[in-house]
Amino acid sequence: MFNIFKKIVITLLFTLSLQAQDGLLQEYLLSVSPQDSAQEVSADTSVEIKFNLPLLSSSLKKNTITLKSKEKRGKKISGVTTIKNNYTLLFTPSQELITGEYEVKVKKVKLQDSSYKNLKGSKKYAYKLCSYFYDDITECPLCKYLCSVKSKKIKYSFSVDDTQPKVINLTLNKSNIQLNEDNTTTINVNAEYDNNETLDVTDEVEWIMSNSNVISINKNIITPNSEGTTTLQAKFKSKTTEQISVTVYKEINGYKLPPEPDETLNNSTLLGIDVNGNGVRDDVERKIIETYREPIKIELMMDMAEVGQMILENPVGDAIVNQKKTSRITDCALYLDDLHMEPSNRFKFYKNNMYNTKQRVRAYLDFNQALSGGVYGSGPADWTADACSFDVDAMLGATK
Repeated sequence: MFNIFKKIVITLLFTLSLQAQDGLLQEYLLSVSPQDSAQEVSADTSVEIKFNLPLLSSSLKKNTITLKSKEKRGKKISGVTTIKNNYTLLFTPSQELITGEYEVKVKKVKLQDSSYKNLKGSKKYAYKLCSYFYDDITECPLCKYLCSVKSKKIKYSFSVDDTQPKVINLTLNKSNIQLNEDNTTTINVNAEYDNNETLDVTDEVEWIMSNSNVISINKNIITPNSEGTTTLQAKFKSKTTEQISVTVYKEINGYKLPPEPDETLNNSTLLGIDVNGNGVRDDVERKIIETYREPIKIELMMDMAEVGQMILENPVGDAIVNQKKTSRITDCALYLDDLHMEPSNRFKFYKNNMYNTKQRVRAYLDFNQALSGGVYGSGPADWTADACSFDVDAMLGATK
């Protein structure tokens, strides 16, 4: 019994020694794919070497990864080596592999190491210097040069069986996704093989996103992280799905907020950005919903903002028409005031947010100038629920 145990220990130690010698147990290496000594690997496979530190692109050379066929006297397999998602070396063969054994060789590469504890000497000094001038240490050119570590060489083998079914198509079960920031959703990936079999491979795919801050994916569950939009693709073996978009939005009392617009772009024109096309500028709509929150107040302020947008669009030509619309909204506000439901500081809020650039203020002044000399207004008889564009009684009933 002791001799059997002794043999097992010796075999294990020998295996670990070989792996260490081949660089498979080095500190910064997370995984290799296909795995060492893997059998019956698909002919459409690619080689992926994943590290736990980001790769420096300057260390990537044409032959950083080489793939050779052991069956054909070490013949090199042509292909392209790239960096994927900052942390992974990817070698994509130029054609499908045939049955046989293949050897992978990976040269040393430089990895970005911005963790203070791993740095010594001049690298430690570089880190301190960079951290003084840069909020994001990885953006410092000096740190990119000095604050790095080298991986060890890697060498291992795997076997291909080209009779294994090949993936001919990869599809997502959903198209573009709109997702409330408080909810989750599921997504699945199906692989169609050349033997007419279709399998769910969701747990085996790699997810590719343009903005990983927006969502995270665990198996088939998409969880929102923050408002925004990201593209999403799944990769399995050498195939990728079509690209879809995932938009995470915020919702308050049933009101979906439009995306936060780019301030410079939004303020570069009079009308700004209105992604959902409801006639209210997106930055104003967001502030209305976030500030007033109650449906009745939101509806009134949205009506005011919509007329405000019309004023910007044609401040002089439609001045009388837009004044009549403004007067009717005022009648509604006075009715809501009797119900103690009028939005607080609505005129100040409206002008500060609707007319927030010199050009917009100029347009509003032109609107008022076009109305000069006229008499406008209404009386208490007009201050009724009929002046509101929304059903006040229904909304009040919904809040009880």
